[in-house]
Amino acid sequence: MSALAVISKKSGHKVFGFDINPNNRILKENGIEVCNELNYDLVDQCDLIVYSSAFSLDFPLLRHAKAVNKKCMCRGEYLSLIADQFEKVIAVAGSHGKSSVTAMIYNILQVAGEKPSLHVGAFLKSNEKNFQIAEKKYFVTEACEYFDNFLYLKPYLGVITNIEEDHIDYFKSFSNLKKSFKKFEKNCEKVVLKTKLKCRLQKIDRFDRLCFDVYENKKKLMNLRMHVLGVYNAQNALVAIEACRSLGIELWQIKLGLESFQGLEKRCEKVCSLLRAKVILDYAHHPTEINSLLETSKLLKGKKVCVFQPHTYSRTKEFLKDFIDVLTKFDEILLFKTFPAREKEAPEIEEELLSGISKNKDCVLYFDENALIEKLFEYRKDDIIFIVGAGDLPEILQSKKIIWR
Repeated sequence: MSALAVISKKSGHKVFGFDINPNNRILKENGIEVCNELNYDLVDQCDLIVYSSAFSLDFPLLRHAKAVNKKCMCRGEYLSLIADQFEKVIAVAGSHGKSSVTAMIYNILQVAGEKPSLHVGAFLKSNEKNFQIAEKKYFVTEACEYFDNFLYLKPYLGVITNIEEDHIDYFKSFSNLKKSFKKFEKNCEKVVLKTKLKCRLQKIDRFDRLCFDVYENKKKLMNLRMHVLGVYNAQNALVAIEACRSLGIELWQIKLGLESFQGLEKRCEKVCSLLRAKVILDYAHHPTEINSLLETSKLLKGKKVCVFQPHTYSRTKEFLKDFIDVLTKFDEILLFKTFPAREKEAPEIEEELLSGISKNKDCVLYFDENALIEKLFEYRKDDIIFIVGAGDLPEILQSKKIIWR
């Protein structure tokens, strides 16, 4: 949403916003006013109201907008209006890895001299932005499946990284989720579904680079030394390679694009800290993503401490056993209060998660950030603290100047 807001302002529109957390960095930098109180006057001033799936249609501001006959559209529909202005839309969908693959494709096209535009659901470490407006040939965008937002797009190239059960609060079943991805596939002129490429991981070197070889039919295509940590980025890179090859980008340009890619914020991101232990931020909020992070942790020396903030009660409930299984594989686990997003509080689900983990490992559930921070200062310099989840804990730690980039 923040990227769409800035793109809109740079297109010459006046943009206002409402959010529970009004302190979005990218909006502040671009002079976009955001409030966290119900301001009906702002709604009255607007010609168009764009809302994310975090808001239900009976939210007071949306009810007011309907009552005064304001035009309203969801985020996905508005994204499609912006995308329609470009010659070729590259839309990256999937349950995991879509932000990283989107950003990798964008960086490769940049290196190839194509001057692409970008819309992505994370911030690039290279410039701390989640958008780029350049030329009209390529628009590279992350395509979110939640509430079927990605079905508004009509991509030239659709990329599907993977499909796994998620967002069951909306889709109700895995079968329905797969049907939506089938519809997305049909909306695309060209599709990258699976890659025949394979990778052979070498190591994470002392410069924190992920090193691996890429093979096609047992033939080595290239060696890559990427400035990222997460081993899952090797698979993400294979998808990006396949997508860019389908666009006619040469292998040497793809290699340069991937090796110059600086990564995304909160994707296995090593940050500076007042703590004695090393600190790594990761957006993982699904058991599969946490398991991928766990695989990366095995390549790093030291005790692995997972500080996990669940993202929505419904997801925790749906994958409770899987969360318990994967979290107990870390050396130590700390839980922080759930980030509810669009949901009402359900503390009994947090207690179930805590109880399940505590059967195998000592675990504490923190509702107070100061108590959690006090605990974090107990860890030593050889320990590694993984701050895991899609919630607001990284921003809390940044606001208290415990971590910084």
